[in-house]
Parts: sequence; structure tokens; C-alpha cells
Amino acid sequence: MSIQSFITNLVLRHQFKRQGRGPLNVEKARHMVSKMAKRYPPPPKSITHTPVPAQAQHKLCSAEWLSVAHPKHTVLYFHGGGYFFCGLDTHRPTCAYLARTAQARVLSVDYRMAPEHVFPAAVDDAVAWWQELLRQGTDPRTVVFAGDSAGGGLAVACMVAARDQGLPLPAGAILFSPWTDLTCSGETMKTLADADVMFNPESLPEAAALYLAGKPTTTPLASPLFANLKGLPSLMIHASRHEILLADSTRLHERAMAQGVTSEIHLRAKMPHVWPTMLMLPEARQTLKECGEFVARVARSAR
Repeated sequence: MSIQSFITNLVLRHQFKRQGRGPLNVEKARHMVSKMAKRYPPPPKSITHTPVPAQAQHKLCSAEWLSVAHPKHTVLYFHGGGYFFCGLDTHRPTCAYLARTAQARVLSVDYRMAPEHVFPAAVDDAVAWWQELLRQGTDPRTVVFAGDSAGGGLAVACMVAARDQGLPLPAGAILFSPWTDLTCSGETMKTLADADVMFNPESLPEAAALYLAGKPTTTPLASPLFANLKGLPSLMIHASRHEILLADSTRLHERAMAQGVTSEIHLRAKMPHVWPTMLMLPEARQTLKECGEFVARVARSAR
């Protein structure tokens, strides 16, 4: 573990985790991450940043492109945040870095969030953008879905929904600590409650309830751990051995493999939740380089 990761763990435990205690406060969470995102530098000059406004006539939410000059691949990215906070600004650095390592254009999707827009709004927005990319002539064999935490679960849900609607599927998916089980029943919710430097276990059922608005927690497109995964493309999963959502990743990997899906899982000890999105960590930058290699590999295999 790098010194940067050691310090980050200390800061997260004494600030993020401590402030997350008590009842869920949507506005506080949104304000906190928005304030943090304002300190991020703009994308490097080698990356083109193109905002895309919402297009109601096509049922498209707003989004943005982060692209290298001559992209070989496309990444469709869904940000995390428990389905109720974070957005384009909080994940712009990650998407820009991934664009460079994958030699890609990355479309970051500003899907609708709870409590203003509950399930299945996020899934509908994800599928709508996938349909739009296909309509524009994007070769699905050159596309990889990606997402972190709730966005990782959304990436899987989007693929399941696309398959069920008869749409082509991407070449693969990259998932950072995906939240795939909104029943919050994974054993690591309890066994790693103290080790996790970011989350208190009791906050996740609250976020799930906010998003589901009365729907069953086992609804497959909300909790894709319970979905039929057959026919999905290759998965690359990254998670920490010391986070409460570890079992969401390990069980997804196991279920995917059992249902004939190619899946690889990469676990690191003593790292925070969704650490590949934290670019100040050398481990994150190395992982995003590996993700770029995965994009190229699955795109070659799909051709």
C-alpha cells in the first residue's frame, strides 16, 4: 500500500465515514461532493471535453464526452453515488484518465437520481444512451461499459436490460466495487464494517430505499446480482478486500462464472471503496492502465 493510500484511508475514516453517520442527508452529501469537485483541475489539453445537453425528444439525459484525438474505442461510463449523489463533475478526472489509457472516447452519463427520480429512471437513461450510440452507428464490438459503486451495478443492469430488449451488447464491462445487491445482505456488510474506511453499513439500506421507492430489493434491474447474467460480455471487476461491498463483487463474479460469463476479479487489501477513481493514488493510475489494456483486449476478441 502506498503512502498516498495510507493517508487517504486516514482522511476518509475521520471525515467521510464520520460525517456519514446518522440518517441519510441527501443535500449534505451532494454539497460535500460538489465542493470537492470544484477543486479538481480541468481535463488535460490532450483530452477533448464536450458537454452534451439533455435531448427530451430522444429521452436522453445530459452527458459529456472525454476523448483522445483519435479514439479507437468507446467507453460508456456510469458514475457512482448510491443513486442519489455525485455526477459528471465528480467523475470527470477518472473519465479523462480512462480515455487516455484506453485510447477511447468516454461518454459519462448524467442519469436521473433519487429521490427526485426513482427506479427505473437510471436504468432507462442508461439504456437510452446505449440505444443512441447504436443509432449513431457505433460498433458495439468497440464499446466497453464502465461504472463504479452504484454506477457499476447500473452498468450490469443496462446490459441485462439491453439483452432482454434484443439490443447488441458491448464487448465487455469494467466494474469498480459495483453495488449489485440492494438487499444489503452480503456477509461483508457485517464482517468488514470496522475495516471499511468510508461507509457505515446502516447507510446503504437507506440509500436503497430512497432509490427503490417501495419496489422489492431483489428486483433484478436494481439488484443485478439476482438477474439472469447469461450471455453478458466479459467482466473486469476491481474491489477492496476491506470494504463492506466486497461480497457484492465476489458474488457477482461467482454467479457470472457459473452462468457462463467470462469474468476476472482483482482484489487489493486495505484500499478504500472505488479506489480506482481516486487518481491521487498510484494504485488507481496503475489500475486504469490495466483497464485500458482490458478495453483493447476485449475489443480485439469481439471482432
